[in-house]
Amino acid sequence: MTNQSQFATLFSYHFDTTLRLLSIAAELEESELDQDPGYGRGSIRSIFFHLLAADRGWRIGLETCQQTRPFDRDQSFDLNQLQSEFEAESSAYASFLASTDDGTLVADIELTTLRWGTRSFPRWRILQHLLLHGMQHHAELAQLLTERGHSPSDLDFIFYG
Repeated sequence: MTNQSQFATLFSYHFDTTLRLLSIAAELEESELDQDPGYGRGSIRSIFFHLLAADRGWRIGLETCQQTRPFDRDQSFDLNQLQSEFEAESSAYASFLASTDDGTLVADIELTTLRWGTRSFPRWRILQHLLLHGMQHHAELAQLLTERGHSPSDLDFIFYG
């Protein structure tokens, strides 16, 4: 297995897990989506929005070497809009990864970031960051959904596919 195919599989899992959690969140009352637990990124809707913004912002950076803020800070989406946006990101990542090879993934990119100015990163490190970032927020979402009686059950990668 190449690094490129491994990342393609992992990002497929990442977006599949995100969409699975989103479909479970759709079973909640609207008011439950915006309840702030008092820790982390806030409400279920806020976590999904944060995850989408991070995925999109870093992808744009990978494609253009210029990370931009993909949404207004005050912008919010309903669950149907979030689903459409995550599906679009899933397709965009699949296309991006299909256009890479192992040499491209290990090569550095000079990326102008929102926080740190222009820095050099190997592409694989940005991709790995996004997967681990997603894992953190998937766990938070699973906890919040479970607390509301809607456990997603196993999210383990070994059972994916």
